Amino acid sequence: MKPSSKIANVGFEILRKANNARFDSAPRVHKFVKMDSLSTCGTVGPNRPQPCLKEKPSFILGIFLLLFFPPIQIMALDGSHDLPIKVDALFADVVQSNRPGAAVLVARNGGIVLAKGYGLAQVETQIPITCDTRFRIGSITKQFTAAAILKLAEDGKLSIDDPLIKFVPDWPRGQEVTVRHLLTHSSGIHNFTAKADFKAHVRSPLPLEKLILSFKDDPYDFDPGEKYSYCNSGYVLLGSLVEKISGQTYASYLQKMFFEPLGMKDTGVYPSGAAIAHEALGYSYENGVVHRSVDWDMSNVAASGALYSTAHDLFRWNEALFGQKVLSAASMKTAFTVSVLKGDDPSHPEDTGYGCGWTIDRLNSLREISHGGELNGFGSYLLRMPDYHLTVVVLLNCVPQLPKLQQWVLAREIARQTLGPELPSPEIPKIADVAPSTLKTITGQYNLGNGLLMTVTMESNHVFAEITGRKRFELFPRSDRNFFVTDGNAEATFVRNSNNRVIKAILKQGGDRIDAPKLAK
Repeated sequence: MKPSSKIANVGFEILRKANNARFDSAPRVHKFVKMDSLSTCGTVGPNRPQPCLKEKPSFILGIFLLLFFPPIQIMALDGSHDLPIKVDALFADVVQSNRPGAAVLVARNGGIVLAKGYGLAQVETQIPITCDTRFRIGSITKQFTAAAILKLAEDGKLSIDDPLIKFVPDWPRGQEVTVRHLLTHSSGIHNFTAKADFKAHVRSPLPLEKLILSFKDDPYDFDPGEKYSYCNSGYVLLGSLVEKISGQTYASYLQKMFFEPLGMKDTGVYPSGAAIAHEALGYSYENGVVHRSVDWDMSNVAASGALYSTAHDLFRWNEALFGQKVLSAASMKTAFTVSVLKGDDPSHPEDTGYGCGWTIDRLNSLREISHGGELNGFGSYLLRMPDYHLTVVVLLNCVPQLPKLQQWVLAREIARQTLGPELPSPEIPKIADVAPSTLKTITGQYNLGNGLLMTVTMESNHVFAEITGRKRFELFPRSDRNFFVTDGNAEATFVRNSNNRVIKAILKQGGDRIDAPKLAK
């Protein structure tokens, strides 16, 4: 939905804009390097500079323009020793007195390394934030919804490859949409939070039936299974399937299946038209001033984002999940596998993107399984580094965020600080020497959707891309099909058909992905 800065006004920040109007930050556009941190060292091919990253004490933040957030400067502190001191340093000039803040929890090998609150849960009454403060967690809700569906599949009550029409007989094109499509944001159903009037009614309760009717008859954005496009509508439908198949309310099913057995006493569906005890109030930082945010009635987002929780409860959830106390090994594999979409080349499987309710990503080349959430007043990020049995939780009660208080940036930097020298150094991408005739085959226009085009051109054996309304930027080849921008965290993959003709581009940055068909000349 969002993203931000004084960095060059180019690049794939458009991924978030084209994925359009999420109510949260779920998969992200944010692991970037400042343009001025890129130098050249050596050449590849005729007069082609080889990018080389100069490590700076600031956190890798922004290749391009980040639409709302200014760069965050973070000290270069290595290792997990003295972690509380290091995390305190991150928040020292971020969270000031009389301001909202964050709950932070770090756990490793099943034990809590750090659990601390910064700032105020309720500014007006000076109540401090702790790791038992209840926050609205936005789209982290999706992994609970996905887990419920996978659990029902384990019990033989559905298959994730069942068509939607099996459960909703009158759904338009329901024979083409599968439960898997809903889980992986590839259904083509229009995202209701992208509608211009969505926020006009978020203060008022909205029955689930009316919420579903509000997008049921919208035209599809694309054919089911054709593309990835983040879609809250799909997860609202999944929540309704949980109710229909289990015979319980969504809230009751989660409570009985997950929250009670795992001791998650501070987690639940945020009640419509009511407040809860021990909660953080939501604030917004705009025009240099902190004020109370718009107070959403969470029935407006239902199973796509209506849960509240605490740092301690999310720790309990992650430990149980990755300890296989929630889902079977087979279900875990399904959840953490990125789906192959129509037109994808199965000989080049993707290892980053979106699974079923979780973002699958890389942190310094190692696997990260995570999800974020964001709505007015609240930001959240739950991260797991499975190879290190590391969990990081960051929960905020100020969105738009205070300067330097972006949940995903802080969570990933805290992970780096915790692991220190155990974490491999970031990979420095290298430019491949690709024949000019091959480079020429990717030139042309690609449809990003929402009226946006990416135009790819070639000059002096260099490839450039320009997205509608943005400055031109260079694409550097890793191979004849994979290209990167500066540090490699923004990528473009050009997919060919059996006739070796380029048919689409896949743009990826962080957990975001856009499939952009190539337009005929």
